[in-house]
Amino acid sequence: MPNPCSFCDAKCCKTYTITVTAFDVLRVMERTGRKPEEFAILHELRILSYDPDQVLDTIDGCGHYLLGFRSHPCAFLGKDNLCTIHEWAPMSCRRYPFQVNDRLNTRFCPLPSQLLFRLKGPDIKASPLMRELEAHKRMVKEWNANPGKKDDCIPFLLSRARSAAEEGLVDQVPVEK
Repeated sequence: MPNPCSFCDAKCCKTYTITVTAFDVLRVMERTGRKPEEFAILHELRILSYDPDQVLDTIDGCGHYLLGFRSHPCAFLGKDNLCTIHEWAPMSCRRYPFQVNDRLNTRFCPLPSQLLFRLKGPDIKASPLMRELEAHKRMVKEWNANPGKKDDCIPFLLSRARSAAEEGLVDQVPVEK
Protein backbone atom coordinates (compact mmCIF):
# COMPACT_ATOMS: atom_id res chain seq x y z
CA MET A 1 0.00 0.00 0.00
CA PRO A 2 1.43 3.42 -0.88
CA ASN A 3 2.29 5.87 1.87
CA PRO A 4 -0.76 8.15 2.27
CA CYS A 5 1.57 11.10 2.89
CA SER A 6 3.16 10.70 -0.55
CA PHE A 7 0.07 12.39 -2.08
CA CYS A 8 0.35 15.41 0.18
CA ASP A 9 2.29 18.66 0.37
CA ALA A 10 2.82 18.25 4.15
CA LYS A 11 0.56 21.05 5.34
CA CYS A 12 0.39 19.37 8.77
CA CYS A 13 4.20 19.47 9.16
CA LYS A 14 4.35 23.00 7.78
CA THR A 15 1.33 24.47 9.59
CA TYR A 16 1.10 22.92 13.05
CA THR A 17 3.38 23.63 15.96
CA ILE A 18 4.53 20.12 16.75
CA THR A 19 4.25 19.52 20.48
CA VAL A 20 6.09 16.53 21.87
CA THR A 21 6.78 14.63 25.07
CA ALA A 22 10.15 14.20 26.73
CA PHE A 23 10.05 10.58 25.54
CA ASP A 24 9.76 11.77 21.94
CA VAL A 25 12.80 14.01 22.44
CA LEU A 26 14.78 11.07 23.88
CA ARG A 27 13.90 8.85 20.91
CA VAL A 28 14.95 11.48 18.39
CA MET A 29 18.17 12.18 20.31
CA GLU A 30 19.10 8.51 20.45
CA ARG A 31 18.39 7.81 16.78
CA THR A 32 19.80 10.99 15.22
CA GLY A 33 22.65 11.77 17.61
CA ARG A 34 21.40 15.35 17.77
CA LYS A 35 21.32 17.34 21.00
CA PRO A 36 17.87 18.40 22.24
CA GLU A 37 18.68 22.09 21.83
CA GLU A 38 19.11 21.45 18.09
CA PHE A 39 15.47 20.44 17.59
CA ALA A 40 13.44 20.89 20.79
CA ILE A 41 12.29 24.09 22.46
CA LEU A 42 9.83 25.40 24.99
CA HIS A 43 7.21 27.27 22.95
CA GLU A 44 5.53 30.23 24.56
CA LEU A 45 1.91 29.38 25.16
CA ARG A 46 0.19 31.06 22.19
CA ILE A 47 -1.56 28.00 20.85
CA LEU A 48 -5.34 28.00 20.64
CA SER A 49 -5.87 24.36 21.53
CA TYR A 50 -3.69 22.65 24.09
CA ASP A 51 -3.84 20.30 27.05
CA PRO A 52 -3.39 22.40 30.21
CA ASP A 53 -1.78 19.40 31.95
CA GLN A 54 1.18 19.73 29.56
CA VAL A 55 1.83 23.43 30.27
CA LEU A 56 5.20 24.01 31.90
CA ASP A 57 5.64 26.96 34.27
CA THR A 58 8.94 28.74 34.79
CA ILE A 59 10.17 31.49 37.05
CA ASP A 60 11.56 33.46 34.10
CA GLY A 61 10.44 34.32 30.57
CA CYS A 62 6.70 34.35 29.81
CA GLY A 63 6.19 31.64 32.41
CA HIS A 64 3.97 29.22 30.42
CA TYR A 65 5.34 26.84 27.78
CA LEU A 66 4.74 23.66 25.80
CA LEU A 67 7.56 21.34 24.78
CA GLY A 68 7.82 21.10 21.00
CA PHE A 69 10.00 20.92 17.94
CA ARG A 70 12.10 24.02 17.34
CA SER A 71 11.59 24.68 13.67
CA HIS A 72 8.53 25.51 11.70
CA PRO A 73 8.09 23.78 9.30
CA CYS A 74 9.42 20.66 10.97
CA ALA A 75 13.20 20.24 10.67
CA PHE A 76 12.70 16.57 9.89
CA LEU A 77 10.53 17.17 6.83
CA GLY A 78 12.35 16.02 3.71
CA LYS A 79 12.43 17.74 0.34
CA ASP A 80 9.92 15.14 -0.84
CA ASN A 81 7.50 16.36 1.89
CA LEU A 82 7.88 13.07 3.79
CA CYS A 83 9.15 12.69 7.34
CA THR A 84 12.80 11.69 7.45
CA ILE A 85 12.49 10.21 10.96
CA HIS A 86 9.02 8.64 10.84
CA GLU A 87 10.14 5.36 12.42
CA TRP A 88 11.11 7.17 15.64
CA ALA A 89 9.21 10.44 15.22
CA PRO A 90 6.99 11.76 18.02
CA MET A 91 4.15 9.36 18.66
CA SER A 92 1.55 12.00 17.89
CA CYS A 93 3.16 12.44 14.46
CA ARG A 94 3.23 8.70 13.89
CA ARG A 95 -0.48 8.47 14.73
CA TYR A 96 -1.44 11.53 12.69
CA PRO A 97 -4.05 12.08 11.29
CA PHE A 98 -5.59 9.69 13.83
CA GLN A 99 -6.45 11.18 17.18
CA VAL A 100 -6.14 9.16 20.39
CA ASN A 101 -9.86 8.28 20.09
CA ASP A 102 -9.11 6.87 16.58
CA ARG A 103 -11.10 9.63 14.85
CA LEU A 104 -9.49 11.05 11.75
CA ASN A 105 -8.48 14.69 11.43
CA THR A 106 -7.76 14.91 7.71
CA ARG A 107 -8.66 18.52 7.03
CA PHE A 108 -5.21 19.17 5.53
CA CYS A 109 -5.04 15.84 3.68
CA PRO A 110 -5.93 15.55 -0.02
CA LEU A 111 -8.65 13.06 -0.89
CA PRO A 112 -6.30 10.21 -1.99
CA SER A 113 -4.48 10.48 1.35
CA GLN A 114 -7.74 10.50 3.29
CA LEU A 115 -8.88 7.32 1.58
CA LEU A 116 -5.56 5.55 2.14
CA PHE A 117 -5.48 6.54 5.82
CA ARG A 118 -8.97 5.04 6.23
CA LEU A 119 -7.80 1.78 4.66
CA LYS A 120 -4.42 1.63 6.37
CA GLY A 121 -5.24 2.78 9.90
CA PRO A 122 -2.75 4.34 12.32
CA ASP A 123 0.92 3.33 12.38
CA ILE A 124 0.82 2.77 16.13
CA LYS A 125 -1.93 2.04 18.62
CA ALA A 126 -3.22 4.76 20.92
CA SER A 127 -2.29 2.93 24.14
CA PRO A 128 1.51 3.53 24.03
CA LEU A 129 0.90 7.19 23.20
CA MET A 130 -1.58 7.49 26.08
CA ARG A 131 0.90 5.90 28.54
CA GLU A 132 3.61 8.31 27.43
CA LEU A 133 1.27 11.30 27.63
CA GLU A 134 0.22 10.34 31.16
CA ALA A 135 3.85 9.86 32.25
CA HIS A 136 4.78 13.18 30.60
CA LYS A 137 1.92 14.94 32.41
CA ARG A 138 3.17 13.53 35.75
CA MET A 139 6.64 14.92 34.98
CA VAL A 140 5.12 18.31 34.07
CA LYS A 141 3.15 18.29 37.33
CA GLU A 142 6.34 17.47 39.26
CA TRP A 143 8.19 20.33 37.53
CA ASN A 144 5.33 22.77 38.10
CA ALA A 145 5.20 21.94 41.83
CA ASN A 146 8.55 23.73 42.11
CA PRO A 147 9.25 25.47 38.79
CA GLY A 148 12.73 26.61 37.97
CA LYS A 149 14.39 28.55 35.20
CA LYS A 150 13.37 27.88 31.61
CA ASP A 151 16.85 26.60 30.69
CA ASP A 152 16.61 23.89 33.35
CA CYS A 153 13.22 22.55 32.26
CA ILE A 154 14.14 20.33 29.28
CA PRO A 155 17.09 18.67 31.09
CA PHE A 156 14.75 17.98 34.04
CA LEU A 157 12.12 16.41 31.77
CA LEU A 158 14.70 14.30 29.91
CA SER A 159 16.17 13.04 33.16
CA ARG A 160 12.73 12.00 34.41
CA ALA A 161 11.86 10.43 31.04
CA ARG A 162 15.04 8.33 31.08
CA SER A 163 14.18 7.10 34.57
CA ALA A 164 10.60 6.26 33.59
CA ALA A 165 11.81 4.37 30.51
CA GLU A 166 14.39 2.44 32.55
CA GLU A 167 11.71 1.52 35.07
CA GLY A 168 9.48 0.22 32.27
CA LEU A 169 6.72 2.75 32.98
CA VAL A 170 6.35 3.44 29.25
CA ASP A 171 6.45 1.14 26.25
CA GLN A 172 9.39 1.09 23.95
CA VAL A 173 7.87 1.62 20.55
CA PRO A 174 9.50 -0.77 18.09
CA VAL A 175 11.15 0.69 15.05
CA GLU A 176 9.22 -0.19 11.92
CA LYS A 177 11.15 -2.15 9.31
